[in-house]
Amino acid sequence: MKKTILFLAILIIALSGCGNKQPMDAPAEDGNYYYQNRDLGFSLILPPEFEYYQIQRNSTDEHTDIEIFVPTSDTSYPQAVSGYAKPIVIRIFNSDYWSNSKEEERNIYQKIGVKDSFIYTIRFWDRISSDWQDKWTEEMKNKIIENFKNL
Repeated sequence: MKKTILFLAILIIALSGCGNKQPMDAPAEDGNYYYQNRDLGFSLILPPEFEYYQIQRNSTDEHTDIEIFVPTSDTSYPQAVSGYAKPIVIRIFNSDYWSNSKEEERNIYQKIGVKDSFIYTIRFWDRISSDWQDKWTEEMKNKIIENFKNL
């Protein structure tokens, strides 16, 4: 009996790793990076230029931020994480806080999704680091927004 339970447990663990999941630290066949956050209920597709990107999560009572960082060699760019610039912040607001927030805050973040009692927003960098001037495009920005999905 114990051997059967052990075998089934090992089989379940092995099969759980055999999905069509794309790891976030490696590009998919199309070169894009597929980021999924089941805990916060969203996914997005990042372009091939985001190689070596990093994610940081910060939470308050009013919102949760998922900050996306990309490598930069621009030492004059303000770096919260050494060697990285922050082009994207996904901010998930509590809908009550969002509806009562100041217009100024709602103008900083662009609303891109709603699910249950949460408002999903995005903010892109105000100033692009020097080594991203030729990489960052309006088309890239629009594709990131278009590929945002609530789970």
